[in-house]
Amino acid sequence: MTADRALSARAPAKINRELRVGPRRGDGYHDIRSRFVTIDLADSLEARAAADFSFFCQPDSLPADSSNLVARAARSLAEALGIAPHVQLRLSKRVPIGAGLGGGSADAAVTLRLLCRFWGAEPPEATLAEIAASLGSDVPFFLVGGEADVGGRGERVEPRDDRASEDLVLLVPPYSISTAEVYAAFDRLGGTVPLSGRLEIESSGRFFGPNDLERAIVAMRPEMGSLLERGRRIADECAVTGSGSTLVLRGAEKGGIDACLAANPGLRAMACRTVGRAEYRSLTGAREARSPA
Repeated sequence: MTADRALSARAPAKINRELRVGPRRGDGYHDIRSRFVTIDLADSLEARAAADFSFFCQPDSLPADSSNLVARAARSLAEALGIAPHVQLRLSKRVPIGAGLGGGSADAAVTLRLLCRFWGAEPPEATLAEIAASLGSDVPFFLVGGEADVGGRGERVEPRDDRASEDLVLLVPPYSISTAEVYAAFDRLGGTVPLSGRLEIESSGRFFGPNDLERAIVAMRPEMGSLLERGRRIADECAVTGSGSTLVLRGAEKGGIDACLAANPGLRAMACRTVGRAEYRSLTGAREARSPA
């Protein structure tokens, strides 16, 4: 690879069409049964040749140290390949943080794919899946993308046939929600039951099924309850995604969205659509990046 060559890729977010959560396991995690689907809201990643490892984020208020999943993914892959992590990585964030959209996990998985291409490596998929699972529960899904059933603590990913693309609206409050705190609240509220074999969306005919974390999210952030009520009045379907804080609306009218924004200072509306597996692979595939100005 020439010294000035660079590769880039996009890292699309996801939503949960349904999320069922089982009791806490002995290792502290919860088994889940969920349907993930990727959307076209995406971060951007760039890899450039360098004499050492460096990592930069935009906006620069985000952590760019070893706590960032991108840096951890790069170092873990280099260790697995037995090479030094000589690369400069740049991450441009567009996916809101702590919003249940899996942005950090997507960044980590796409970093693995991008650097395999950048370093000319072809490790077995099982190796990439093992690294992904060590980085976070949602990361293995983003090695696959499109629509998939996700189980275990997130490491079991079963790709599904893609549906026609859905136009959606994300309502993103001006605060993030900690996944760990939501699950702790979920445990305190109790009422967990063993996971069933099927998701409700398989037979309901609806796009969204239940999210078992919703009650815990509302307990932590009562304003989320009011937002959910309004969202369900202005859209055909409305659901909180993942561990929050984003609401996803299907079939919402612009007037209703505008009224919701006016009544909730700091709330953002972001139009998006679902992305199938072929398009996901195209978006996340490494391509030549422009030289810096």
